[in-house]
Amino acid sequence: MRPVQLKSSLRKEIRKQRSTLGPAQQSAASAGLLDQLLSIISFRTAQTIAMYLVNDGEIDPVKVMQWCWENSKIPYVPVVERERNKLVFAEVTPQTRFRENRFGIREPENAETGIVAAQQLDLVLAPLVAFDQTGNRLGMGGGFYDRTFEFLTNTDTAEPELIGIAHEIQKVQRIDVEPWDIPLTTVVTDKQVYYFRHLQ
Repeated sequence: MRPVQLKSSLRKEIRKQRSTLGPAQQSAASAGLLDQLLSIISFRTAQTIAMYLVNDGEIDPVKVMQWCWENSKIPYVPVVERERNKLVFAEVTPQTRFRENRFGIREPENAETGIVAAQQLDLVLAPLVAFDQTGNRLGMGGGFYDRTFEFLTNTDTAEPELIGIAHEIQKVQRIDVEPWDIPLTTVVTDKQVYYFRHLQ
């Protein structure tokens, strides 16, 4: 576990380290991620599950997406709303075609169809650069997930459940938080499920 350090240097270090993972390691991590998620009841019972398309060495939820298709679940991926700089979510099927958005991240070509708001999802698998032992999340710095899921801190709603997913190497000792940061109650890696029960 790494010592505390500045967010910018921590972000750079973790991104560099996960970029060294080769295709075989990434494939094994993807399979491990699905195995760990299947131990969570709320994952197995969810019907609408958001995830993401890899872009920067993140753990790949592609096997999770395939499992959704095989088990009558509906997978979604994020689409950036230009006007509000928040995320909405587009349904993905095996036939979906993609294009790159202004950040170079793939989104469904026909993103205007099959769109749902964050509040309509059962469960969200959120990407992260690093997480710490109390459930704090370090993202890429754009604030899209924090803005999109801010409503979870302002209401009594428990849905969608927000679960961070990451490689095991992305765990650090502590992340300094800002008032707008949304802590996670669960993080799942390719090796383990971390529950931060004091946040529940």
